[in-house]
Amino acid sequence: MSQKIKMIKKSALLLISIGLLASASIQAQTVNLVGNKVATYIDEHEELAARQMDLVTAALNKDWQANIVATTQAWSGSGLRSGKFAGYIDHYSLNDQRDDYIYSKPYMQVNLHAVSRYQRAENIVRLEQLYRERVGIENRFANTDQLRGERDVLWARSPWFFDNIEQLAERRVDFLLIDKAMADEMNLLLKSVGEKPIYVSRAPLIQVNISLAMNRNYADTKAIITDFDKGIERLKASGKYFELLKQDLARESLLDARMYADMLVRW
Repeated sequence: MSQKIKMIKKSALLLISIGLLASASIQAQTVNLVGNKVATYIDEHEELAARQMDLVTAALNKDWQANIVATTQAWSGSGLRSGKFAGYIDHYSLNDQRDDYIYSKPYMQVNLHAVSRYQRAENIVRLEQLYRERVGIENRFANTDQLRGERDVLWARSPWFFDNIEQLAERRVDFLLIDKAMADEMNLLLKSVGEKPIYVSRAPLIQVNISLAMNRNYADTKAIITDFDKGIERLKASGKYFELLKQDLARESLLDARMYADMLVRW
C-alpha cells in the first residue's frame, strides 16, 4: 500500500473520530436542576464535598449534561415555578409526591438516628422514646409533610447541620435527630481533636428515600428519568456509586473543619 493511500486512510479515520465526538457532544443536552444546600451533599463551593450533586451528574452524564445549582429552599422554589429549573435532585419521601412532577426511583437513602452526648441514645429505636424531649433537627426534615405534625417531640429546629450540632455542643438540647452519615462525619472531626464521639442510636428511627423530581411539563422529563434510573444502576454495578458517596470512614471528615474550629475548642 502506498504511503499516500495510508495517509488518506488515517485522515479519513481522524475525521470520523472527530465527527463521532462532535455528535456525542451535540447529543449531550444540558438539563438545569436545583438542590437545597446541605453540607457535604449539595454545595456550590469548589473546595467542599458535594456527594449528591456528583452522584446525579455521574448518573446522567451518558446522555445529559446536568447543570445543578445549590441554593436555598426559597430560591429553588422560585426557580422551579418560573421554569428556570426543570427539576430538583432532593425530593424526600417525608414529603408527598405532587401530580405536576415525575419522580425517579429512590437513588439514595438517609437514615435518621438519635444522637446525644449520653450513651442512652444507643438504645433509642423509636421516636416515641423521645416523648417530650427537646430534640434538635434540621429544617429540611422538620418542615416536611410527615414530621410537621409530629407533636410528641419538642423540636428545636435549625436551618443547617452546623446550627443543629451547635445546639448539642452548647447543651441546649440533649438529643438530635440527624442523618447517620453526618453523625459519622462529625465523629471524625471530634476524633481528630481527641474529643469523645457523640453516641448514635443503633437503629434508624426514620428512613428517608431521596429521588430526582422532574417537572411533568418539561419536554424531556420521561427520557431523563428513565436514563437517570439506568445510570444509577450502572454506577452501582461498577462500584462507582459507593465511591462517590465516600462511605469508607478511614479518612478525614468531609465537614469543613474551619467552620467547626471554635465549636470544637469549646466542646
